[in-house]
Amino acid sequence: MREYLLVAVLLPALVLGQTPIMSCPNGAPVPREVDLNGCTTAPCNIPAGAPIVAHAKGIVSPVATETLTAHISIRLLGLEIPFPIPESLVDACAAGTEPGTCPVSAGQEFDYTLNYEGDPPPVSGVTVQIEVGLAADDGSDVTCVAVDVYISN
Repeated sequence: MREYLLVAVLLPALVLGQTPIMSCPNGAPVPREVDLNGCTTAPCNIPAGAPIVAHAKGIVSPVATETLTAHISIRLLGLEIPFPIPESLVDACAAGTEPGTCPVSAGQEFDYTLNYEGDPPPVSGVTVQIEVGLAADDGSDVTCVAVDVYISN
């Protein structure tokens, strides 16, 4: 009984301030914690056209890689909506990780920040699932998170 009480008391403190995330369908590892625009409840509310800033801490790479390639996917009712990531954000070694992070060794822990200020998603007034991930130079997944987001008008 004490163990359950301890978990009930400590669990909210452990997740306080973190964005609720889900694993991506590809089964890629998830970071230890994610903060998407300060969101702490799902779905996250992001106004159409507002910057999207996501901080992922504690990513542990399952593979060694010289490069990290970022990708974003948006799904509405299970259908993928075209949403190309700006070219300036594709190379996560140059934009999003601390200098010297790359090359990455298998088992290496690092952090990543997506700072997206491009065109807004092509939908608003709906809840979508946004996936943000990083791929290794061999195309394997290093990390991926899915977040339910309400894109307000």
